[in-house]
Amino acid sequence: SLLKRDIHFIYLAGYEQPDFITINRFRNRVKKEINNIFTQVVLVLAAKGLISLDVEYIDGTKIESKANKYTFVWKRTVEKNRAKLQEQIRTLLLQVDDVIAQDNAAKTEGVEFTAALLDEISEELNKSLESSPEPKTKEEKQAVRTKKNSLKSLRRNVINSKEYDQHLEIMGERNSYSKT
Repeated sequence: SLLKRDIHFIYLAGYEQPDFITINRFRNRVKKEINNIFTQVVLVLAAKGLISLDVEYIDGTKIESKANKYTFVWKRTVEKNRAKLQEQIRTLLLQVDDVIAQDNAAKTEGVEFTAALLDEISEELNKSLESSPEPKTKEEKQAVRTKKNSLKSLRRNVINSKEYDQHLEIMGERNSYSKT
């Protein structure tokens, strides 16, 4: 269509208007030369360090666009999920180790849990689990298993807390941003 409207393309085409069949026949006729030139260009770019040959991309693959409604991070959602996470952490700490829970209950009442504080608490819990004697009864083994699961949950919460903090930092005063 540009060969009919744009004077630059008309001049470059020599006032000819080839259709798609002509272009397709040309591509089929010089396929080996095109592949050879493409290979040489890729090797030159790789030699200059402009591209990496570690990852192979296949022509014709379909890649989903990331610009969909699920790539947006909304401030209200992050704040709501962060508040839920804080509440989960409080209940988790009450369930964990009696000694650590009592020590931290006084410290954590009304305190917002930061990633550093959660790391510190998880280290205390880990030390407590390591220093505890070997469980002998079924109930003791169950209690240790519960504490280990709580420790895993606490570590997951640390990751989520860092993620929410990062979202809020990126967002700043705005109400949302896109992850794309």
